[in-house]
Amino acid sequence: MKSRNTAILASALCFFLAGCDDNNKVDASLDKAKDNAAQIQEAASQKADAVKDQANQQIDSIKKESDNQTQQLSDKADSIKDQADQKIDALKQEASSKADAIKADAKEKSDQIIEQSGKIKDSAKAGASNLAEDAANRAQEFKNSLHSDSNTTTTEQQTQTQPAEQQQTDSTQNQ
Repeated sequence: MKSRNTAILASALCFFLAGCDDNNKVDASLDKAKDNAAQIQEAASQKADAVKDQANQQIDSIKKESDNQTQQLSDKADSIKDQADQKIDALKQEASSKADAIKADAKEKSDQIIEQSGKIKDSAKAGASNLAEDAANRAQEFKNSLHSDSNTTTTEQQTQTQPAEQQQTDSTQNQ
């Protein structure tokens, strides 16, 4: 639009500058100016269409590239998500395996402790039984020794008291 106005203005200027006195010359110059203006307008229109087509092509190219990049990013995101899911599953399995191993180890140690405590209990019972027997034997020995000491003491006392009694009896008889 601007170029058309410029072309008309340029033609009008040429017209006045040429100083045409004659109508034919004016009409020819006017026709020539109109033709020039039409050519300029057509050229401008063609150039605008070409620029518009080129811009549309660039827009389409940018859209295609953008769609390609979007698809690539989407594929990468899906791939990363799949890898993350696989790693999570692997970690879950590893944790489960470790937990099972820890449980098995704890059960084994618990069983060992129970077995050891049973042995200690049996050993303590046997030791207590031996101590009880030993104490009973010593108590019996002590009783026996007391009893035998008391028998010996009684016998000695009787033996000692008999000569004294006999002396008393003898002295009473002598009198």
